[in-house]
Amino acid sequence: MLDTGSIRSAELNQFLEIFMAQSTRDRNAVQARRDELDVRTSIYNDLKTKLKTLRDLAKEFGETGSLSPFAAKTVSVSDESVLKVTAGSAAASLSHSIHVDQLAHAHSVLSNQYTRTGTDISAANTGTKTFSITVDGTQYDVSVNINSGDTNDTVLTAVADAINAVTDIEAIASPVKDTDTTAKLSITSEKTGSTYKMTFTDTDGLLASLGVTNSAAATTSTGGYVYADLGGNELDSMLTVDGISIVRSSNTLSDVISGVTIELLASQDTADADVSATVSVDTEAITTKMNEFLDAFNSAYSYLAAKVDVDPVSYVRGDLAGDYPYLNLWKNMRTDIAGSVSGTTNGVFTALSQIGITSGETGNYSITDTSAFDDALNDNLSDVQDLFTASDGIAGRLEALLDNYVDVSGIIDTSKDAVNDKAELLDNRLDRLDRMQKLEEDRLIEQFGALQQATYMNQAMLATLSSLSSYYQ
Repeated sequence: MLDTGSIRSAELNQFLEIFMAQSTRDRNAVQARRDELDVRTSIYNDLKTKLKTLRDLAKEFGETGSLSPFAAKTVSVSDESVLKVTAGSAAASLSHSIHVDQLAHAHSVLSNQYTRTGTDISAANTGTKTFSITVDGTQYDVSVNINSGDTNDTVLTAVADAINAVTDIEAIASPVKDTDTTAKLSITSEKTGSTYKMTFTDTDGLLASLGVTNSAAATTSTGGYVYADLGGNELDSMLTVDGISIVRSSNTLSDVISGVTIELLASQDTADADVSATVSVDTEAITTKMNEFLDAFNSAYSYLAAKVDVDPVSYVRGDLAGDYPYLNLWKNMRTDIAGSVSGTTNGVFTALSQIGITSGETGNYSITDTSAFDDALNDNLSDVQDLFTASDGIAGRLEALLDNYVDVSGIIDTSKDAVNDKAELLDNRLDRLDRMQKLEEDRLIEQFGALQQATYMNQAMLATLSSLSSYYQ
């Protein structure tokens, strides 16, 4: 067998190119058809992505109640330094009057003030000391070891560490360096309100010695409470909402006005004016969502239009031209969004054009009359929603149409399956052609080698004959 690798040259390549030209053309033709299928699959994938985005948005606009984009609410507050108000979709569009009398606080106590380098505490409390802190009905037991000669700074830190080390304790302790040379112990409930006030069981008298359990307010040098429940809801938030007195343990109230959350930021004096909080339709949010829906429609529609189009002048055909399911989809998309809606409750609006949404020359839809759209939302919100949610509403029509294409085993998946089947057949054919080309190439290389050997032999024989001829002359 001839070593074909040793004779691979420009001459051989030219020889192969000439005698394998037809088989190469055949293979390239099959590969081109295979590449077209990849392009088609990519088109189906892109189209499905665009249609799913549109279908999901249509589904949102078909929702009713709190899930509907038309249920979006916003709140304007007359004094945002006093309170912040947010409203969910269930909130009624009303104005409320609020006066914040008191913010909620966490129960907080301080120890006496101690010189940090002194040993006052350890001198009176050497040994293991125990006490308990009860918060919201749960008792947390604390144990701390105090050594003779420990500085006040060391002891306050040890007590704070012992409290914080108790599993799940709802209180936080910390040594506070109130001056360069002095310190206090701070103990604070984790949550605000009288429900979470702390009660202390001072088993070995350590807390009393520190001044933590003093019944008076803390001073610069003497321990006591910073915020405490003295029997008058001093730890709770207190406010009036629409003239009704409200008491809560938190500064965030979500159970006072249905669908509304009130966050208290500052208390007011008695003479201060009430803060007004007005809940209204969030036209900005609805407009944003509507633009998102229209953009998704335009993206899918224009993409599909380009793929099913046949240029009337050049007759250049789009990749899906003549493919009836997709030509039909393109036509029905336009019909579903532009068609009249007959099932609305009041019949105020029956088409998008009546609320300021129209299409331009390219077929793309947009809010072309923002005033008409805003007026429709503010004055006839339920009628605008009806355009999408009625029995033959725009949202339902589009959702039903697109489901047939984007659902699993829908029209697009079926189209892709058919393409994949054709691609598999072409892949098998390419494999066969490659094998046949390899065999043909090997055969031609052998022939080329044989021709070269014959040529070499002829040249050698001619040279010998020429030499002999010269010898006998």
